[in-house]
Amino acid sequence: IFGSFFILYDTIRTPVKRKKLLNQMLATLSFFDIVGSIAYAFTTLPIPEENYLYGSKGNDKTCMAQGFFIQIGTIACFMNVSISVYYLLTIDCGWKNERLMSKRPWFVMPPILVGLVFACVSIPFYDNLYLWCNNAARYWPEIPVILAILAATTIMINICLNVRKTTQASAQYTYSRNSVQISKMVFEQACWFTGAFYVTWVPYLAMQYMWSSGKAFTNYGF
Repeated sequence: IFGSFFILYDTIRTPVKRKKLLNQMLATLSFFDIVGSIAYAFTTLPIPEENYLYGSKGNDKTCMAQGFFIQIGTIACFMNVSISVYYLLTIDCGWKNERLMSKRPWFVMPPILVGLVFACVSIPFYDNLYLWCNNAARYWPEIPVILAILAATTIMINICLNVRKTTQASAQYTYSRNSVQISKMVFEQACWFTGAFYVTWVPYLAMQYMWSSGKAFTNYGF
């Protein structure tokens, strides 16, 4: 939560930073990550009291609310795909911020809409998952996150191959070294963001799979 708050503050603290599309997407990602993290932070508190889990003081409505906002938090995952597309267009296609800003709705709105649709569709399936309430349906809730991971991975592999090809082709020309260095710097930044994406969402996907398969917390103790 604190990391997301810092990113949110850092990306919007000056007018110059607020004008950059990447910072706007990072701010959006951080906002929804904070929403999901706060929902997770309640842990068992919203779980219906009659489930007799430690700390459970809620009811069906509070359980549904927690599950809904946890699902809203997955918008951060989908926003990472938009950031990957941003890097693809910046590194491979040479798009500048002005051109990217003209396409801003296509970067920001699809992740939000996809997240909202799945959060709403999941309403009948929010239930107790022992540590918190979330979508308890089998397998299909993980599909959007799987597709997001595959999309981001495919885009990053494409960027890697193109940067390597460009670097090799430009090595012999001194006049192009400047642009190659800039591309490499942006590429390294993209790798850091993608690494954080994997660290966050691959464990989430694995945990959701364990729940949906019925293998998680089988020895909870009751």
